[in-house]
Amino acid sequence: DELKLRTRRLLTEFLEHRTRRRGTAPQQPSTPEATVMRSLAAHSWLGTPHSWSRRQRNRLEQMVDQIESLVPDGTDPNWLSVVALVSFAGALLERPPPGHSQARREWDATVDQDCQRLVTFLCSWLTETHRTWMEAQGGWDGFCHNFMPAPPPGDRLLAPLLRACLVLIILICLWIKIM
Repeated sequence: DELKLRTRRLLTEFLEHRTRRRGTAPQQPSTPEATVMRSLAAHSWLGTPHSWSRRQRNRLEQMVDQIESLVPDGTDPNWLSVVALVSFAGALLERPPPGHSQARREWDATVDQDCQRLVTFLCSWLTETHRTWMEAQGGWDGFCHNFMPAPPPGDRLLAPLLRACLVLIILICLWIKIM
């Protein structure tokens, strides 16, 4: 199942990118959808949920609550809600800030397992619960097409444009010499 494989790869890569340990160099995205997701997630409107706070529930419960608030039962997501949810999952897995030694120990003990739980949950939510919607949107190719900028115009438009600019420059130069 290609959709499920691409979804799992995207989620795993994105969430592992967000959980990388200090001093570990980030890896380049391996797919177009991973590149687009990272770019969009960097500008996500969702704030960091501070999963390291002792008062927070477990990460999967927080993810379920976020899904229920963004995509109520019986409705389909849209690409922006998918980006928001994946960004939220990544924020849940972020390393606690310096000065929270107990939270860091707990993070070290749970982050890898929680990362896999979130990947499994989101992959199932996207490729099973909302598979029909994903396929109707063109899957991850449709996601990339929806957010990637249009390709620059081809050479057939570039040559006349450059020619017109050159003519304009020549006319301006002639006008200046005449005046």
